[in-house]
Amino acid sequence: MQDREQQFEQLFRSEYGRMYRAAHILLRDEDEAKDAVHDVFARLWDGTIPLREESQRAFLLTCIRNRCLNILAQRHTAATAQAALTAEAEAPEPTPADEELTQMVERYVEEQLTPQTSRIIRMHYYEEMPYKEVSSRLGISLSAVNKHIVKGLRKLRNQFKDREP
Repeated sequence: MQDREQQFEQLFRSEYGRMYRAAHILLRDEDEAKDAVHDVFARLWDGTIPLREESQRAFLLTCIRNRCLNILAQRHTAATAQAALTAEAEAPEPTPADEELTQMVERYVEEQLTPQTSRIIRMHYYEEMPYKEVSSRLGISLSAVNKHIVKGLRKLRNQFKDREP
C-alpha cells in the first residue's frame, strides 16, 4: 500500500502545477482552480477515475479540462437561473389582454393540436418538464418530443402571428 501512496504523491507533486495552471486559465479563479485539481486527484485516489501509466500527463490534463468545463457549465446554469428569477421578479403584472391571449393559446393547444402534441406541449411548457422527462413518461424518443413541440409551436405562431404582443 505504501508503494501506491508514494506513486500517488509523486504524481501529485509532478503534475499539480501544470494542472493548476490549466485550470486557472480556464476558470480565472484561484480557489476554483485549486478545487478542480483536488477533485480530479480525489477521484483518482478513490478509483473513480482509472489512470493508465503510459499517458498520465495527457490524461490528467484532459481530466482537469473536463472538470473545468463542468464547473463553467454549472456557472452558466446558475447565472441563467438567477437571471430568470430576476426577470420574473421584475416582470410586470399581466394585463387583461395578456390573460385573454393566454386563455386563447391554452384553448388552441387543447382543441386544435393533436392529443399527443397537446399533451407534450402541456408537459413541457405548463409543467416545465425537460424533454428527457417527457420522453421517459410517454415512452417516446427525444426526437419525437422535439418534433411534436416544433410542430405545435409552428401552428401556434401561425395562428397568433397577427396579434400584438
